[in-house]
Amino acid sequence: MGSSEMTTQRKRKLTASFLEIPEEKDTLQRSWRGGEHSDWTLTLGDKEFKVHKVIVATGERASAFLAAAFRKHLGDTDERTDLTALIPKPCWLHFEAVLDFIYSDCLDLKAESWGPLVKMADVLQMASLYTKCVEAGNQFLCSEDAEKHAPRLAIDAVELQLGGMLQQEVIQIAVDLMASYFKSYSAEVLAAQPVEVLQSLLERDDLEVDNEDALFDFLLSISGKLDKADMELLWRCCRLQRLSPGHVLEVALINEIPKQAVVWALANRVQQGPPLTPPSWATRWADNSNPRGREIVFVIPNAAGYASKKFIRSECHRLLDRFSWRLLIFPNGTGTDTTQKSGTTAAFVELVPDADVEEWTVKGVKYSITLVNWKDERNNVTKEHKFHFSQTEVDNGWHRGFLPSENMTLEQGWLNEKGELRFRASLCCRKADVRITSDSSDRSTSVDHSRNHASGEHMTRS
Repeated sequence: MGSSEMTTQRKRKLTASFLEIPEEKDTLQRSWRGGEHSDWTLTLGDKEFKVHKVIVATGERASAFLAAAFRKHLGDTDERTDLTALIPKPCWLHFEAVLDFIYSDCLDLKAESWGPLVKMADVLQMASLYTKCVEAGNQFLCSEDAEKHAPRLAIDAVELQLGGMLQQEVIQIAVDLMASYFKSYSAEVLAAQPVEVLQSLLERDDLEVDNEDALFDFLLSISGKLDKADMELLWRCCRLQRLSPGHVLEVALINEIPKQAVVWALANRVQQGPPLTPPSWATRWADNSNPRGREIVFVIPNAAGYASKKFIRSECHRLLDRFSWRLLIFPNGTGTDTTQKSGTTAAFVELVPDADVEEWTVKGVKYSITLVNWKDERNNVTKEHKFHFSQTEVDNGWHRGFLPSENMTLEQGWLNEKGELRFRASLCCRKADVRITSDSSDRSTSVDHSRNHASGEHMTRS
């Protein structure tokens, strides 16, 4: 047959569709809610949940505990399992979410439900749910809102007694976060923390407080919310020897602070010579005595007697995990201001890394330095700046702009009757990006300590 005589046959497809029964469609979905074809009952308090053994006890989202319970009850007439004594009551509200996960792989994890879901994954032996919770926990504690989630997760970790290493991991990471954002929390939020978490937090050298007076005021504000035994533990976190004279007087009104603590603090305030060795009765209050805080008040004696280029440093205050900070003051200037016949007071903030930190950067540190006028603080001179510190630029501040040395007089209020000059500085490093690229302890490289990485700590799945 010639090509002209060929006929083209049109290809055909099957197009028939399945005729569903609309009213039956929803009943065919895997669900525990309707109880359709269920063959087992789970009891939790006064609620009952009709489930299907083949779904709950098999597959990657199954509960090994319930699978064992089904085998144990094989042949019994009472086909039910009572979970009331097994699952803590704070978890009951979230039990339906566990069943939804088993049946449909749907899980809406929030910080408020995280702890209960982890606990139930543990006691019901659901490995896949546990793994999802650990992954979500890392996201909560590494997110931009990590400091907001940390208090809730820490409370649940302790109160629900999360198993394995998870409880300590959550507490450690949460305390790291809360220490850096301490001033942003209300007294009510902090007072709700378990006492062991709050104690670990308040003992931190890098706690975000202005000074020890601020911590004292905080403890005083929550003393009516906690019992006497808890407050006795928490008052030990206050470094009494670092209090201002006015707050020292208030110590006499605190019954939970024993006489021994006051005596130890007094001995440290007046000591001259080598550091004191604490006697046995003082060891509970001597563990933490270093200065800390985001505020430094620095009084310089005989300030007018300094020659140009001669400087003095304040005490170091702990700032971050491996960094401290202090003030560097040149009362009669650095000798760089050639426009003045006499010197001009210069002031700088200096970051001090731990001895084993070699190459580092701390980016985004905000600070202010104030020269205080003893007679009238309306005449104070304040300067503010934001700076990226590093091992090559450890200090930053101003060579000029504070005070020409000829104006450093008692009459103008810059010196007091003792001839002292007073500086006050504050610093904020909440959003600072901290990177340690080399240290002598382990020769590590490119170690990221930025807040977005939760100080490099993560929860593990085991």
